[in-house]
Amino acid sequence: MDATLRLLKNEEFPSLYQLMQQSFPPSEFRSYEGEYSLFGYPNYQVLVAESEGVIQAFIAEWLFDTFHYVEHFAVSPSSRGKGLGSNILRSYLSTTKLPVVIEVEAADTVEAKRRIAFYERLCFKQSDIEYLQPHLQYSPHDVLLRLMVHPVDVTKEELLLMKECIFDGVYRKDYLG
Repeated sequence: MDATLRLLKNEEFPSLYQLMQQSFPPSEFRSYEGEYSLFGYPNYQVLVAESEGVIQAFIAEWLFDTFHYVEHFAVSPSSRGKGLGSNILRSYLSTTKLPVVIEVEAADTVEAKRRIAFYERLCFKQSDIEYLQPHLQYSPHDVLLRLMVHPVDVTKEELLLMKECIFDGVYRKDYLG
């Protein structure tokens, strides 16, 4: 499958949200209305890769002046393990001149270790900056996250400023729903 990314069309949002539900626990994404409302913000966009008219993967990102923050990245269950995710991220990273920041679970689970290793293979560097994710939906569980960054030459001070931007620009209460 081609790793070409394009902007999500409004009518494709239900399919995107279904893929979110298949890919993330409820505490890691907003309600349907909350996610849809993000399209009203000029620095938010979703890029998708498709095959035969079906969304196979997506990158939901926030564009800040000095970096990009990938809030969600997912590949459909039927396309996982075939190299699509790596190809999409390589393609995406080649199009931006700014650093790219992601969050990963800081937990010491098999899945978290696998996810971190995936990003490290794509030249992301794991930082020591950890925090509890603000709740996007009700959840009895807190999620401890750690920032990762590409390219690796970003300083800790720069990464702390990026974290502050993420909290101010993404996790503000008016974004949550």
